Amino acid sequence: MDKQSEQRREYLYSNLSNQLNRLKMNFEQLDKNMAVLKEQAELSQRLAISHASMFIGSKGVFENNSTKQDA
Repeated sequence: MDKQSEQRREYLYSNLSNQLNRLKMNFEQLDKNMAVLKEQAELSQRLAISHASMFIGSKGVFENNSTKQDA
């Protein structure tokens, strides 16, 4: 191999190494983001259940209240 092709090869391998390191960092960040997303999804589910419970409870109260007022 001549010197120019060897330099080109080293450059390409160096570039590939940099890209693989960036990909690794991106996957690590993705893992962190997925952990946060999982936690947020669980909290959102709990909040939705809480809201549904309050809605169902308040519906019964309002229905009882309107029945008493009609009587």
